[in-house]
Amino acid sequence: MKRVPMLDGWRGIAILLVLVDHIATMIRGTFPPPWLRLGQHGVTIFFVLSGYLITTGLIEAPIHLKRFYTRRFFRLMPAAWTFLAVLWLLSRVTGVPLTTPAEILSCLLFYRNMAHVGGWGVAGHFWSLSLEEQFYLAWPCCLVLAGPARSRWIAACGACAVAIYRWMFWAHFDRFGMNVVTQVRADALLVGCLLALLLGDPGMRTRLTEAIRLLTIPALLTLPVCFAVFHNLPPLCESVSIAVLIGSMVLHPGSGVTKVLGVAPLAWLGRISYSVYLWQELFVHMSQGKAALPLLCVGLPCCALGSYYLIEQPCIRYARRLEKPKALRLDPVA
Repeated sequence: MKRVPMLDGWRGIAILLVLVDHIATMIRGTFPPPWLRLGQHGVTIFFVLSGYLITTGLIEAPIHLKRFYTRRFFRLMPAAWTFLAVLWLLSRVTGVPLTTPAEILSCLLFYRNMAHVGGWGVAGHFWSLSLEEQFYLAWPCCLVLAGPARSRWIAACGACAVAIYRWMFWAHFDRFGMNVVTQVRADALLVGCLLALLLGDPGMRTRLTEAIRLLTIPALLTLPVCFAVFHNLPPLCESVSIAVLIGSMVLHPGSGVTKVLGVAPLAWLGRISYSVYLWQELFVHMSQGKAALPLLCVGLPCCALGSYYLIEQPCIRYARRLEKPKALRLDPVA
């Protein structure tokens, strides 16, 4: 898929929400006031985008699982493994317990969001990466086995099931550390999948082109309410509102809001958002006292840009080279 500046802009907004939340926590030394607790909403945007983009890429052509997993591996794992290796080395050299072997293992095996092993260390933000990896393992196989038409019902029913389960046990999961498990957060990914499947059907896309205009204003009004009221567990209506806005911008690319989200600085921040997300937790944790702001403002950009340009991009290019068929080498005829 070609890059769409508007979608990169959504990523830029998502990472800004996470940074505002985490930096406010760092400055205060505790949870920020409710109006600054925006991190979970930023992650929800990431989830809806992931569901939409991954599903769109899969249904645009015959599904090739080996190619899909090769791309995902080289897109995500080298940068993540580098971050974990740096954490482990810093812990050994400085004696500061930034992480533990149990936490690193849970990150490597994608169950960080399901087991609070070794405490909630500097790699605690890998909970969202673990949930996405679980999604990458399950959803493409579901599409292959069920097909796009049946998968629409699976995504819709799955999102509703997660929302109902979350509502039934809201008091248990509505707290820090318990709000990250798969069974109460997977609905955002499934909503993104449903959006992609609906837009991928020509007949449904035609009907949605006009109908979605009626939903845009309610979605714009719903999001601020969700941001203000829900701080640990974003509800299903938030994910649906994000999907409606993304769908509206995809179907009406000439709108003013679409152009605003596609502005170069915001889109660029969205492109490097994965590396920023990986490294921000370390610098937020290390930033203490008078050196906090310089360390955060210098160290985080250096590490994030180094990760993006020296690890992410070369690995993505290498994965693309692996997909190209090798030319046959013919010996010249004597």
